[in-house]
Amino acid sequence: MNRPDLTVVVVSWNVCGLLRRCLHSLSDVADDLWVETVVVDNASTDGSAEMVRGEFPEVRLIALDENRGYAHGNNCGVAASSGRHVLALNPDTIVKPGALEAMVRKLDAGAHVGAVAPKNLREDGR
Repeated sequence: MNRPDLTVVVVSWNVCGLLRRCLHSLSDVADDLWVETVVVDNASTDGSAEMVRGEFPEVRLIALDENRGYAHGNNCGVAASSGRHVLALNPDTIVKPGALEAMVRKLDAGAHVGAVAPKNLREDGR
């Protein structure tokens, strides 16, 4: 069975604008990878779930009826994932070109690699 190279799990709560930017950045950078995106919405009241449904139909949305916290949201997203690898990504993140490919390449490098973390930069590059 073919599986996505990477599942990106984004847990969101009332950050519609940030989530939109994050999802646009993901759709712009996954050139050579099969990337599955799962958004877990923690009962937002700002229209986040509706925005994902309307603007990103390719994204799997898990809309929770109550906010049970970040860890619970990630657990729901990981349970729903089908990728060979999983990236937990905050909704205020903008993914740069090449970042996902580099992470998957490192994870595929050998059985001795079990986890990787990206270098996080602020918008000013620091």
